[in-house]
Amino acid sequence: MTRDEFDEHVLRIQLDGYTVLPGLLTSDECEQAQKELDGLSEKNVWLGNLFNKARVFERVYQISSLLEVIRYFLGQDAVLSGVYGSILHSGTGGGGLHSDGSITGPNRLDSLAPADKNLRITSHVLGFNVIFCISDFTKNNGATRVVPGSYKYQALSIPPSPIYGERIVEAERGSTLIFNINTWHGASENSTNEARYALLTPWRRQWLRSESELSRIVEPKVLDRAGEEGKRVFGLSALSPYLDLSQWDRENGCPKSEWSHLQRG
Repeated sequence: MTRDEFDEHVLRIQLDGYTVLPGLLTSDECEQAQKELDGLSEKNVWLGNLFNKARVFERVYQISSLLEVIRYFLGQDAVLSGVYGSILHSGTGGGGLHSDGSITGPNRLDSLAPADKNLRITSHVLGFNVIFCISDFTKNNGATRVVPGSYKYQALSIPPSPIYGERIVEAERGSTLIFNINTWHGASENSTNEARYALLTPWRRQWLRSESELSRIVEPKVLDRAGEEGKRVFGLSALSPYLDLSQWDRENGCPKSEWSHLQRG
């Protein structure tokens, strides 16, 4: 990615709340990801924590140009919050729009204080949803709908769809759609005869609760392959100490070697 291209993506996120990064996955990687998703689905395996289930899914946090955009808004210690598969079959999709962060994030209803007056935090980007297009995203096959600029809207309530300015984001296979979690969005209807495939990879600021504690879920071999970068991506440095600070290795999110017998499972 050139500096001009980076600046353009940043501006689109600042103005519209989303952008599309083309060509982040190769055709072979998309084909392999689709094959793996089909195999897991046929076995009725939950399409979550996919980094533990096939090597191809580890690519989603290894792309430097994507990490550069994410960290520009969320900080150098931004953490991955999940890796999920999406298979949208013919005749499904559509419906209302929503924003993210309502389960463990900043838009969780039980976490709102009376003084908040039902207003969202819109002054800063708190998280992104990053969607890898394993299929082409078209107007007819269930591509993501967004309302540009809606991330600036402070009220939690979302008007019924269709909303003025709502658009379907078309993107080629291998592209990545990245949008502010406050952006109103949802799947469009898949009116084709083929399923639409995608990977959903939410990211959060380090100090926000993630959807899952990936630091405790990621398999050791996967974390080893991620190298030093993996400590940040999987949030090891975000873990709260459960020992005295003199016993705690903050960088690695675990007891220091001399206190390793206190490691929790």
